[in-house]
This record gives sequence, C-alpha cells and structure tokens, in this order.
Amino acid sequence: MSSAASSPHTSSPTSVPSDHQFSLDSTYLVAFEMAHQTFKRGLAQASNLNITQYRFLSKLCQAAGPVSQAALGDVLGLKPNTASQTVDVLQREGLATRMPGASDGRTRVLEATEAGRAHVALVNDALVKALYADFPTDDPRYRTILEAAIYAGSRIERDLGETGEESLLERPASRALVAVELIRQETERVLKETAGASMAECRIVQKLAEAGRALRLRALADALLIPAISATRTVDKLVERGWCQRLKSPHDRKAVYVGLTDEGQFQANLIEATINELAQNRLWVNLSPDQREAIEQMGHIVIAGIQAQREAEEQELLSTLSPE
Repeated sequence: MSSAASSPHTSSPTSVPSDHQFSLDSTYLVAFEMAHQTFKRGLAQASNLNITQYRFLSKLCQAAGPVSQAALGDVLGLKPNTASQTVDVLQREGLATRMPGASDGRTRVLEATEAGRAHVALVNDALVKALYADFPTDDPRYRTILEAAIYAGSRIERDLGETGEESLLERPASRALVAVELIRQETERVLKETAGASMAECRIVQKLAEAGRALRLRALADALLIPAISATRTVDKLVERGWCQRLKSPHDRKAVYVGLTDEGQFQANLIEATINELAQNRLWVNLSPDQREAIEQMGHIVIAGIQAQREAEEQELLSTLSPE
C-alpha cells in the first residue's frame, strides 16, 4: 500500500444501526496493541521525533491551511504546555513554522514546512513497511483486511478542515497512527477511571472471562501475544487486587493456572461494557459498515493467522530437537 493508496472499503461513514452489537473481544485488543507497537517501531526507524511530536506534525500536514496551536492541541488532546513544547521542537527541526494570524496579529498560527511534509511522507512509507513486516500479508485475504483496517483507522480522527475524498486517502498509515494513539490513550484513561486498572490488567481479565474457565499462564500469554514474563507480572498485580487466583494441577506440578474470582468476574463485566461503549462512541460511529467489518476481521482473521504462523514455527522447531 503506497502512501496515497486507496482501500477496497471506501464508502462514506453512516450512522450506526441501533441493533448493531458493539462487542469487541480480547482479539480486537490484541490487534490494537500489536498495531500500536508496530507504529512505534516504524516511527523510531524513520524519525527522531517521538510519537506526540509526529502526531502533531502529521496532523498539521493534513490541515487545509494555517491552524492555531490551540486548535491543533485540542484535536490531539494535548495540554497547552505540551503543545507549545512540541511546536518548539518542530520549529527547531525546520519542520513547522509559527506566524501571526491573518485577522489577529497577536494569535500565532502554525504551518508545516516543505521539509515537514517530506518528513511525514518518509515516515508514512516506513509505517507501511513495518505493518507489512509484522502482519501476515502473504495471504491476499490478510493483505486486503490489513489495508482496509488501516484505511478505516485513518477515518476515525477529527479533521482540521480537509475537504474531498482525495485528502482522506493521503498518507493513511500516518492518519491511522494518530487515530490509534488517540483511542489507546482514551481507552487507558477510561479503563483506569472505571476499573482502576491498567490496560494490560484489563486485557487478561477480559480473556479469562471470555474463556469462562481457568487458563494455563503460558496459554494466556500466547493468546494475548505478550511475553510470558509480562503476563506473570500482570497476574501478580491481579492476584493482589483479588481479581484473580492461581491454581495448580495435581497432575502437573509445574503448570500454573489462572482463574477469575467473583470480584474479577464483576470487573470483567465492567471492562466489557466500558470497551464496547468506547467502540460505539469513538470507533463505529465514524465508519461505514464495510469499514467496521474490516476492523472486526483484523482482530479475528489476521490475528488468528499470526497465532497459527507462530504455532507452525514452534512445531517446526520441536521437530529438530534431539536427545543430548
């Protein structure tokens, strides 16, 4: 997918039907977190800017003309001092300029420089390469879903006055990065407010609730595509909260299982309702039915493909083992 590539799912966003089921399971968050990490890696490989600075520059390049620092900071959910520090960095790097406003000379407006626009185009290509490297695209079906999901993600963010479908197709990976970062921040904030737990903790609780039974710790980590050590540390915190308990098998003393307590099940219901409400208000409402389907498929079909690929690699490795 090039920086200006279109998507097979390009119909205009429509109002969400009242009977649509806003249900995003743990597989969705696996895909979401994986895309977030991929975006961060692609950005680090191509730019010295941090993710906040790049989001600011990318959004500035999308504006139809000069835009006030306050307006841009508001769209990106940044505090005034953070926005000001970000502009200082971009101006120092020659990627953006400050200038007096046309109607009020006391107001400073911002505009991306040619170097800034070139930088965003360069980073966008790096983001696309990183996504193709991390997500399975050998299967044409996976590639189609990935591209549709990226395009759908690029439609989520608030705009700054762009007009026309052509502008929406420009640099979709960078637009998706902005959208993913905004939604992730809001998801973390709301989960912290409602459940008092981190996203990592909520993901484990969500997965255990979906399973409806205790899961082996290693299987839990594999299902969420997270390192076993990270799963262990997160489970430690959940046990301290009283949301989870460790269980042992009489047939395998080394195996550690994790199950929800009654309090954990209560929190799981709260987490599910919170995530689905966020999806309804910040995700589905901005997308057409085809785009919503692409996001859902991204979670189930593509992530299932990644897990199957990892399983096959593990089996291949096991077949090479020999006695010492």
